[in-house]
Amino acid sequence: MKRYLAPGLGRRVGIAIAVISLVAQVGALSMLGWGFLNVSSVRDWLTVGKAVENARIEEYVARAGLSSAGRFYLLAARPTLHSPDTFDESCPHPEAGIAVLGCYSVSNDTIHLLDITDDVLTTLAPVVAAHEALHAIWARLDPVERATISAEIEKSFTSISDPAILGRLAPYENLTSDQRVAELFAILGTESATVTPALEEVYARYFDNRQSCVELAVSSANTISEISNSIQSVGGQILAVETRVKDGLATYASEKRTLLADIDSFNAHAKVPGYFPSSSDFTRERNSLELRQTKLENTRIALNELIARYNSLVEKMSLLNARATRLNTALGIDASAMLPVPAEP
Repeated sequence: MKRYLAPGLGRRVGIAIAVISLVAQVGALSMLGWGFLNVSSVRDWLTVGKAVENARIEEYVARAGLSSAGRFYLLAARPTLHSPDTFDESCPHPEAGIAVLGCYSVSNDTIHLLDITDDVLTTLAPVVAAHEALHAIWARLDPVERATISAEIEKSFTSISDPAILGRLAPYENLTSDQRVAELFAILGTESATVTPALEEVYARYFDNRQSCVELAVSSANTISEISNSIQSVGGQILAVETRVKDGLATYASEKRTLLADIDSFNAHAKVPGYFPSSSDFTRERNSLELRQTKLENTRIALNELIARYNSLVEKMSLLNARATRLNTALGIDASAMLPVPAEP
């Protein structure tokens, strides 16, 4: 069966940037829920004490504004930096177009981070590390403290109007209430500038400068939004100009055919003695044809300018697509899977 591309596709198509997901609980989450409580502090100290220093992880700690306690719990969960290939094995995510950048595995108390090397998104890596550290911290809180903090989390969340943060919970709609509040604990801690004073006191245990982490999150979100908005805007302009070009070319071709036919007719009549009653009639019809010819030439020039505008927009879209593809690659997403099926001949 023949399939057709929708308007605006083909080489004009805008490649979407993957939806960012900073966390995916894996392993025994479905079986254990959030029951990984009170991890032995002795084991944590032994783990951190044996940890091999990693310059990239230390950079994340500094840029995210984590305190010594925040760093401790990040290291206690044995963070591992992965390439996209090995990361998928540790943090599987079945949904296309979703870029999972980090995960905390409940089953074995480990943090897995995608090694983001693209310069545009390096501001996001420390946020991911801090986010996952908060998950490891949450797993270590006792039920009484969780209940108290949960109440402050809900108070903080109800006062948020930022659609970006509200939209961050979209991938977690099917979570239980306990899982949801755990996500909020990590999201608010790394992305929300404002929380209740009591919750801010909790975060102050793990951050020396939480606002630096929030600023990194905002910067990364703005970068992605800027590229996505540009793709959408340029795509809309391409469609509008494409329609004008198609309509203009059709009109130009029709007027040109009619004009050429009328010129041929005029030339034929001019060869017939006495066809024109007077020289003024001859001149008037010739001038009319010349005026039409001038107008048609102006139309051709305007069309060429419009086509040049179209080609310029296509080139701009090509550059935006290349940028989006690089970002998707850095996020471990195969951009080709996000493109529409090409039309068959």
